Amino acid sequence: MAKVNISEAARMAGKSRSHLYEKYINTGVITVDSDREGRKVIDTSELIRVFGSLHIDDNAKDVREINKGHIENNHNDMIVSALQSENEVLREYLRAKEQEVTWLREQISKTTALLTHQRGDLRPKQGKRWWWPW
Repeated sequence: MAKVNISEAARMAGKSRSHLYEKYINTGVITVDSDREGRKVIDTSELIRVFGSLHIDDNAKDVREINKGHIENNHNDMIVSALQSENEVLREYLRAKEQEVTWLREQISKTTALLTHQRGDLRPKQGKRWWWPW
C-alpha cells in the first residue's frame, strides 16, 4: 500500500508523533521503512493492522488517491514485466532466425561451389563458333 511519513501516520492514527514513537515504533509494533531520501515512512497497511480504521482529516491526503497511485504503479510494473518477457522472447526468435540465415548462406555457398564445378565440365570448348561468319 502507500507509505506515509511519521507525521502523516500519527495524524491518520489519531495519535501524537511522540506517542507513536514511544508505544509503537520503538517497541517494534509498527515496522518503519526508509524512502529514497532516507526519511522514515510507514506503510498504511501497518497502520490499519495496528489501529484498525484510520482517521482522515480534510488537510490529509485522500487514501483513495494514494491507493489509486499504488494501483497504477502495480499496473505499470506488470506492463513493464510483460514487455520485458516479450522482449526476451523476440530476442530468442531473432537469434533463431539469424542461425537459420547463417545456415542458408552456407547452403547457398556450397551449392554455388558445386554448380561452378559442374559448369566447368559442361562448357563448350572455346573454338570457332559455328554461327560466327569469319
